[in-house]
This record gives sequence, C-alpha cells and structure tokens, in this order.
Amino acid sequence: MLQAFDVIRPRSLADALDAIADGNATLLAGGTDLLVRIKKRLLKPQLVVDLSALSELTEIEDEREQIVIGSLVTHGQIVESTLANRYLPVLVQGCATVGSPQIRNTGTLGGNIANASPAADSLPPLTVLDARVIIQSLAGKRELSLDAFITSPGKTQLRSGELITGIAVQKMQDNERCLYRKLGQRKALAISVASVAVRMAFDPAIRTSSASGIAFGAVVPVIRRVPELERMLSQGPLDLQAIKEISERAGEFCAPISDLRASAEYRRNMCSSLLYEVLYDLTS
Repeated sequence: MLQAFDVIRPRSLADALDAIADGNATLLAGGTDLLVRIKKRLLKPQLVVDLSALSELTEIEDEREQIVIGSLVTHGQIVESTLANRYLPVLVQGCATVGSPQIRNTGTLGGNIANASPAADSLPPLTVLDARVIIQSLAGKRELSLDAFITSPGKTQLRSGELITGIAVQKMQDNERCLYRKLGQRKALAISVASVAVRMAFDPAIRTSSASGIAFGAVVPVIRRVPELERMLSQGPLDLQAIKEISERAGEFCAPISDLRASAEYRRNMCSSLLYEVLYDLTS
C-alpha cells in the first residue's frame, strides 16, 4: 500500500513557485519516472505539486536566433513540432526514440533534464546543440548551460524552491547536418546501451566539416561534448579512412559501466561502431 501524500495543482507559474518556495515539495510533470519511483517506494513525498495546469510551460516558441521549449513540452510534441523539425532536427531524432508513444506523449523535456540520466535520449542532442536551461524561483530567473546544470548521474544545480521553466537552443543553420543514433536491446521501449549525437557544418564539395558537436550517451556519468573528436573532424577531408580513425578513438572518451544490459567493453566498442555509422551517413 502506498504512503499517503498531499497533491496540489497550481493554475499559474506564480502559484507554483509559491508552492515550492520552502523546498519541501516534490514536482510532478509527466510523471513517467516519478510515479514509478513512488510505487517502488524509492521516494516517499509528503507534498506533490502537479505542474500539468501550467499552460505557459507547454509552448515551443521562435525567438529569432533561438528556439525556447517550455519545460512541460512532451517528447511527442517535439517530434510533431514544425519549428523543432526545421531548426532542431537532432533533438527530434532523439525524442522520437523515447519509450513508447504513450511515454512520448506524457514525459516532458524538463523532466528528462531534471532526472539527469546518462541514458536519456534527449540529452546527447541537447548537448551538441549547446542548450541552456532556464530556471525560475520567487527570487528571479537564471540560465545555465546544460553542461553546468547536470553535475553527476541524477544530480543537478537546481536549488531548493527552483523550477525548470524552459530550454533555450540556438537554431541550426542550413549548412549543418545532424544525426542521433542509439543502441538498445530491442527496437521499442529500450533504454540506451550506448548512443551518440553528431552535429556538423559540412561542405560536400571538399568533404570538410566545421563547428562540429559530438556527444555520447549511456557510456559516461555526465554527457559532455568531446572536443578532441570534434577537432579531428575539422582537420581534413572526411574520407573513409579519416572516419575510421576518428571512430576508433571514440572509446578513449567513454567511461561505461557493466550492468544487466551490457558489459563495459561492449559499450565501449559500440561507441566506435555508432560513431562510424553516423559519420558515414552524414558524409555520404
């Protein structure tokens, strides 16, 4: 039997910030992770603040050079969004691989970021897009880069009384290409064994790239870009030999663990394989 707890459902952002100001509330967005944790008794909240009525956090907005995604926007909304498909296609690719249609239509981008799981499918794409997390409390608003916001698995810089209200991402340019690819134990409802997101400005005439971004998921404690591999992408023509050499270095920048889904050695090898496949496809 579940332990009883109180639930409140604020009707405005101001009311929500007031409700969480003392730091004793547990936030409920999509609930795809929280409700499971409560059911398994991994979490025993006293007060749950249901954010689902905050319509101002459910929008995807075009703000000139950037797209601002409300924290309650679901993965399904991102997949269907004209703006996201036009300017943030790598994020669309990542969100399209999340769980099942039911989970994609319930789970939120803000919740995915707050959970700070190394296996989250949205995080490698957001990392190569240099996303910034918008945070608000009664004291005001602040922004942090996604790199700075997530500090370790399941841990973030979110302070007591704060709420993620949005994610700001610079628009991709017309000359940029991108691809997200993951490896799971099955095609649907699979947690990543390993994943990689790549973004690059590519000139097919001379087969060179610039302004590259590479990030691995599920094989590092905290998802970060890999500057060493990004530099290699810009050092010369990306022929098959260059792609092979870059991909073979991938394992050096991963720190995988062994668990029920895969061994550390397998994950490390798959990082190289996934990166090879992605770079081959992006330059073909």
